[in-house]
Amino acid sequence: MTKSTLQSTDPQMNQEGDQDAKPDFSLTAFVEFMTLFGSAQQVLKSRMQDEAEKGLGPLHLRALCLCQRNPGSTQQRLVQAMGRDKGQIARLIRELEERNFLTRTPDGRDKRVWRLAVTPEGEEKCQWFSVIEAQLANDLFAGLGAKECQQLEHTFIQLRERIAGESRN
Repeated sequence: MTKSTLQSTDPQMNQEGDQDAKPDFSLTAFVEFMTLFGSAQQVLKSRMQDEAEKGLGPLHLRALCLCQRNPGSTQQRLVQAMGRDKGQIARLIRELEERNFLTRTPDGRDKRVWRLAVTPEGEEKCQWFSVIEAQLANDLFAGLGAKECQQLEHTFIQLRERIAGESRN
């Protein structure tokens, strides 16, 4: 984020457009962060278009890849890992099942719990999606130095802790 970007998106700027007005950095940074996140999502979707399954987006594939990394995981664990509501995750799982990318089997001890497993077709999709994500990550972050990477990682950790604290309140 550059200083000029932060100033130009500042909703707290006075009515005359005074560039010397003190920006509300928290709000401005939040708007900039959300804009960048949305833009990165759009680039990811665009890169997926050529080989994508119609109707499946990055969220579907991220859920599928989480299941791949955590075989036998549960729907509830996906809800927690992805920070989404149960209904949304249930729809994602159903849509992945319908495309034969994921299977659900009842837990041996608790029949209310479903265990999730990625199919061979799902494994291929995860591999394909992981390559696209890695390419985008490299395009976005490869130019950062070690100190910048550490600062960014530290900031992400702090933001994740704050969000977790908000969800507990």
